Amino acid sequence: MANKSTKGVAAIKSRDDLEKHIETFLKTGGKVQQIPAGVSGQTSSSGPRQIVLSHKTS
Repeated sequence: MANKSTKGVAAIKSRDDLEKHIETFLKTGGKVQQIPAGVSGQTSSSGPRQIVLSHKTS
């Protein structure tokens, strides 16, 4: 199990990596959209909402 110090270092590295990725994305012409609260990108599906893990065969 990682201690607080190790977790802090990992968080800083992750933050720095993310910052570099965002910078590269923006420099290559990427654009950031601000999406209003309550808007979802999830589309509705007409199928069942239950997940079937296995089908029993007789």
